[in-house]
Amino acid sequence: DVMEIKDKFKDEAEPIPRKAIVKTLTTTKSVDKAFDFFANMKNMEMGGAIKSMEESDDGWWTFEHSIAGKSKMKQTLSYEFGIVDHIFIGGGLEWNVFVRVIPNQSGSTTSWIFIRPNGLDDEQFEDQLKMFDAEIDKWKMALERSI
Repeated sequence: DVMEIKDKFKDEAEPIPRKAIVKTLTTTKSVDKAFDFFANMKNMEMGGAIKSMEESDDGWWTFEHSIAGKSKMKQTLSYEFGIVDHIFIGGGLEWNVFVRVIPNQSGSTTSWIFIRPNGLDDEQFEDQLKMFDAEIDKWKMALERSI
């Protein structure tokens, strides 16, 4: 039945706002240092969920993700505005992640804004991001240790 199929994908087809989740990392490191750390895609491996990261000629990075398996990611960077956005494709999902590095007194705060991708309901979306906190903790340790 066409209406049944339409109802099933109604959320994906309509441009209504979706659930968003924000994660943050605050560090004693400056905006410059935090931006440079996250702009270097190889540093994503320090979070523990990504390994074997390799850059392709087209600007995409391919890697193995502990949950999503074989995946790829591409960044959009703007040093002037502290933008380290990326598209993450893996596990049959496409995530558009909006990342900002902002000043916070003598340090900085990096925020990741995730908007629920097609193919997940709100509960699945929340579950998918539970492990991201552990990655943030590891990135923070690596960033704090850096010069």
